[in-house]
Formats: sequence, structure tokens, C-alpha cells
Amino acid sequence: MRNPERRGRRANAAGPTTTRLTGGSARGRVIRSVDGRDLRPTSEKVRSAIFSILGPDVVAGATVLDLYAGTGSLGMEALSRAAESAVFVEASEVICRSIRASLAELEMTDQARVVRASAESALGHDEEDFSLVFIDPPYRIDPWDSILGRMGSGDLLADNAVVIAEHYYKRELASAYGGLVKTTHRRYGDTAISIFDFGGTIA
Repeated sequence: MRNPERRGRRANAAGPTTTRLTGGSARGRVIRSVDGRDLRPTSEKVRSAIFSILGPDVVAGATVLDLYAGTGSLGMEALSRAAESAVFVEASEVICRSIRASLAELEMTDQARVVRASAESALGHDEEDFSLVFIDPPYRIDPWDSILGRMGSGDLLADNAVVIAEHYYKRELASAYGGLVKTTHRRYGDTAISIFDFGGTIA
């Protein structure tokens, strides 16, 4: 069996990470990030698939939370596709600086806030209600029951919010966490996407 943590280390051994936005006003623009052991940016193929599943009505005007933000590509992709605002939560100060630099380069700073914190602590302190949440932790950790359980209780979520969980394909998430109900599941290589609805947005 391949070790997903080891695979992540090899992927980051070559140096800084780059990826392109796949849609919206900043389509084709490059996001650059520093190297990091746990930095595993969502591939352009998977990002494009996520936003295709969501559709423009879910993203346009959304208030976005990007947990374990890494490169920030998911939140920036949402802003490019007309989301109203985005909060990026990342534990590494170095990576937070990289996210801020990318936001400035893309002229998205006014719509964004970067928070240096663990995902768990951010859930307990942010008072904003989010309509679109991305959760993409390193494969080596397993925060799913805790984080999705708290979100399923209604913490931080607006009515009809949508939560997108990106996880290792062998980690099967529950069909429901409180008020969060899984509506979509897709696999792309070693990556799986589970989408949860907090009130009936996605059919």
C-alpha cells in the first residue's frame, strides 16, 4: 500500500508549488506558493470538477471559508468565480504570507482575510456565517469527525451552506454529520471529494 504522506513529500521535493486558476475573471492566472511538507494543492482537474458540480449559482455571492488553505487555490478559485468574500485559515505563518502575496497579485485582497490558526481553533472563534466551505487537510491527519461534527451542529454555517471535503480516497466519510448530509461523492485518483449540504442546495 502506498503511503499518502510519503507521496506528498515526493510531490513537494522539487520546490515551490504553482497552479493555475481554472475559471472566472482570473482564469489562467498562476498561484505560487512556498514548498511545504504538507502542501498538497488541489489539482486543476479536481478544482475544475468541484466547481462544475457546484455550479455558478452556489458560488456567485458566496461567503467562503477555506480551511487548511495551503496555496489558497480553492478560495481564490471561488473569488475568481464571483464569490463575495473568502477567509483563508492556515497554521503556517510562512504559507499565510504566501497566500497574502498571491491575493495581492490577483487583486483580491479587499475580498479576503487570511487567518493564521489551526482549523479547530478557527471554528471556535470566527463569528461569520459561511455559505461555502472547503476543507482540505493533509492526508496524514484525520480531523473529519471533529470538524464536520461541529459544522453539522450549525457552527459557522449559513442556511443552505455547502461543505466540500477533499480527502484520501480510502477514508470514507459518514453520510451525515448532524445537519450536514452528503449529497455527492467523486474519486479522482488518490483524491476523493465528498460534498455535504446543510439544507438542500445541491440535488
